[in-house]
Amino acid sequence: MERRVSPRRVSLLALSAESTGTPIHGLYETLVLASAVIQGPDAAAPLFEAEIVGPERGIFPSACGLPLEVHRAMHEVEATDIVITASMLFENQEWQTGQHPDTVAWLRHMHHQGADLCSACAGALLLAETGLLDGLDTTTHWAFAPTFRRNFPHIRLRIDELLIVAGKRGELVMSGAASSWQDLILFLIARHVSPTAAQAIGKFLLYHWDSRSQAPFVPFVPPTDHGDGTIRQLQEWLHARDAGAVSVEEMASHSGLPRPTFYRRFKQATGYSPMHYLQHLRIEKAKQLLEGSDEPVDEISWQVGYEESAAFRRTFKRITRLSPGEFRRKFRFPALPVATPG
Repeated sequence: MERRVSPRRVSLLALSAESTGTPIHGLYETLVLASAVIQGPDAAAPLFEAEIVGPERGIFPSACGLPLEVHRAMHEVEATDIVITASMLFENQEWQTGQHPDTVAWLRHMHHQGADLCSACAGALLLAETGLLDGLDTTTHWAFAPTFRRNFPHIRLRIDELLIVAGKRGELVMSGAASSWQDLILFLIARHVSPTAAQAIGKFLLYHWDSRSQAPFVPFVPPTDHGDGTIRQLQEWLHARDAGAVSVEEMASHSGLPRPTFYRRFKQATGYSPMHYLQHLRIEKAKQLLEGSDEPVDEISWQVGYEESAAFRRTFKRITRLSPGEFRRKFRFPALPVATPG
């Protein structure tokens, strides 16, 4: 039996020309549908009262041009239970701090009033500007990891995680890339209503609860703007070759640096030890082969430079959180259905 609760007020934050429409509309519709699906059509009161809020009322273009309707201006919202900053797009995927001072101040005020602050995808960048995440863990879309780390070095970005809960009372909830807003809303329904309720709406809307990790989705994109020309040239040389045929010793030799200097500068520039860098390159190649071919896992293991299949499988699972077989089943595009004669 679902526990009876007063309606939770949910404010979905929308910023003109920056917020994307799909997550906001999806979150809003899920919250509206929740009562009918979970309690039935004759429910006396809704489980959630959702509205879209922003700097001002009106109909504004989303980041992709489709209209977003803001129901109430932020200054009209005296109190709310949950605020969700959803996905945004901005120029060159580079976040500029200080662009939304009034919104940041409003988020801080709502938090002070007791509201949970949540983010989906790039919304974590706006949430980070409040300072409430300093010293804590968070996650966001992997594509925004470089700009996040540059702007907010005091926040521990755990890009492999799909859902993170932080804060003294668990009041800060962040989800990862794109459609992870579905994991976020199921989590919130489970927290504020019950896990059974979250299961019911998830089944009805065919949402897939997969809050383990977004590591399988994250490509290996090491930094190259670190300013070390020698290491940058070595990276270019390495990426132009078959990583399976290159050793750490060859990397050190090609750099022309003394061995201790090479190890120190490579780790400082890229954030990876030379061995871990090679492992990521090899696993990235293996991911492509698993997605695009029917070759056996043992053959792929050999192709990317592993003589022992067991070592390859351990490294693959450490990096992607999936076994090679699980990864293939998850990402291999299925054969297109063929029309049957009438």
